[in-house]
Amino acid sequence: MADAVYVMYMGGPDSIEAIEPFLYNLFTDRDIIDFKIGSFLQSRIAKIIAAKRSKKVAHEYEKMGGFSPQLPIAKRLFEKVKEFYRQEYSSELDVIFGMTYYKPYIEDTYSSLLKKDYDRVTVMTLYPQYSYTTSGVCFKRFYAQTFVNPPKLPVKIIPFWHLNVDYNECIIKSINESLLSIGAKAEESILFFSAHSLPEYTLQKGDLYLEQLNEQIDYLVSKINPYKKILAFQSKTGPMKWLEPPTDTTLYGLKGEKRPVVVVPISFVSDHIETLIELDEQYIKNAREMGINVVRTASLNDRDDFAKAIARLIFES
Repeated sequence: MADAVYVMYMGGPDSIEAIEPFLYNLFTDRDIIDFKIGSFLQSRIAKIIAAKRSKKVAHEYEKMGGFSPQLPIAKRLFEKVKEFYRQEYSSELDVIFGMTYYKPYIEDTYSSLLKKDYDRVTVMTLYPQYSYTTSGVCFKRFYAQTFVNPPKLPVKIIPFWHLNVDYNECIIKSINESLLSIGAKAEESILFFSAHSLPEYTLQKGDLYLEQLNEQIDYLVSKINPYKKILAFQSKTGPMKWLEPPTDTTLYGLKGEKRPVVVVPISFVSDHIETLIELDEQYIKNAREMGINVVRTASLNDRDDFAKAIARLIFES
């Protein structure tokens, strides 16, 4: 017998050729971006945007090896999670992935949960904070499958985990490592939290994302006691109004600041285009050229301490 965890995430293109269909899937999903023009017109516009944008970002994916590193990192992480789970809890853990916008899709992998008689099943996403545009989309697709093919036993749902102590200890460790790398003290430094932006209309629908971001940041700040904290938002896409202030102009606005700046990609648990390209090669590079003393915390990726935190989260949920 064994336990199982069903892990959901956005997914990413696994080749240059996959960028366009990935973006099309993304921009046609009105749960994540609603152009307010109806589904038919949105699908037509999404096709145009995906074709144009895929050509624009292809060279950025080439810099990352020709694919998104998101799923490969997640697979490496959960190989460690399985090992720690076995060591700590004397139980095997089957890991099944389901993605929303590229393979392996939730619709294709959900059935794997029904093939064995598991002792316990946990369902989670790799989004620590909850938004109906991210975790919500994942669970919506998961529940659609359970409606057609109900699981054999009740499943434990982890809808969000932004205040999980073990996970936040990993972030604190990463922040301290960054401070050490530039010889800075926390109380003399600025913690610059960069989160993925969302359309503002999501807040009007009662989305928890911004509230949970602030809860988590307040917790981290209480443990680190920096000179100052800043929250800004990156990765805006489309014409509608998004959460502000933007990461790039807010970071550049620190020109002339003598204190060290530690950028924490707070809504990202692993490296992908938003961290490796948008943050590292664009915003942080430009900021350094302006004379800003800035460093980014290393993403948690498949670190051992993060794997242990996830293993404990699954077992104790």
